[in-house]
Amino acid sequence: MSKTISILGCGWLGLPLGERLVKAGYQVKGTTTREEKIDDIRSAGMTPAVVRFTPEVEGDLSDILDTDILFINIPPGKGDGQPRFYFRLINNLIPLIEQAGIRKVIFIGATSIYPQENKPVTEKDAIHINSPHSDTAWLDIETLFTDNPNFATTILRFSGLMGGRYQPGRYFSGKELGGADDPVNLIHQEDCIGIIEAIIEQDVFGEVFNASADKHPTRRELYTRSCEVLGIEPPIFKAEPRPYRLVNCDKLKQQLGYQFVYPDPMEALGS
Repeated sequence: MSKTISILGCGWLGLPLGERLVKAGYQVKGTTTREEKIDDIRSAGMTPAVVRFTPEVEGDLSDILDTDILFINIPPGKGDGQPRFYFRLINNLIPLIEQAGIRKVIFIGATSIYPQENKPVTEKDAIHINSPHSDTAWLDIETLFTDNPNFATTILRFSGLMGGRYQPGRYFSGKELGGADDPVNLIHQEDCIGIIEAIIEQDVFGEVFNASADKHPTRRELYTRSCEVLGIEPPIFKAEPRPYRLVNCDKLKQQLGYQFVYPDPMEALGS
């Protein structure tokens, strides 16, 4: 019998991931917060459900949580405007995972969990630092999973996303951009999906992995080329350095034997 995989959040990553897993023979279920996306999820071969987090769970999760593996890809945000919205959202979800008897979870985190000290960072360098997209430290969120003895969670810390509708130059066209000669950390959608597939296929749970392309072009190189590909105005670069981090993902490559489809973000532009 094939494994069942449920995807909380069928957006930029969850939808193509679900489609790929369906083609690989898995039974896949997926959620969205919007009724109009139901047909997209169904067209990808998944069983759809509408679920919202306010941060309480709104919607029927019973079928979604009847699964072998739960993939959690809910974007962080400030939601109701009250403190620690994203933390409260995840904290509300954890008991439901326990009650459903799920034993394997994949959670998408972020490399903003690391300090910006102008040097390489590995998985052990995470600190309590608030996410720029919420008022919660990513490490607080991760601990809700990693400290729970009822299921094994693999945390994937993705660096900046690219591919599909995420084209880096689009967000900085014509704007001032500091740290022009500082390196950037990016990962292509195709590699995000490939890494998740490898984790599932190899049954690697209870781990934490960085996920970032091997090469780190400068902001000037990357955004200039991206804007050229898009045919839009490049940023206005300012050379003064800014704090940065260099995300190292040797652990992922060694433990999963994963080879990046796009090890160089410059080659991935326009794909």
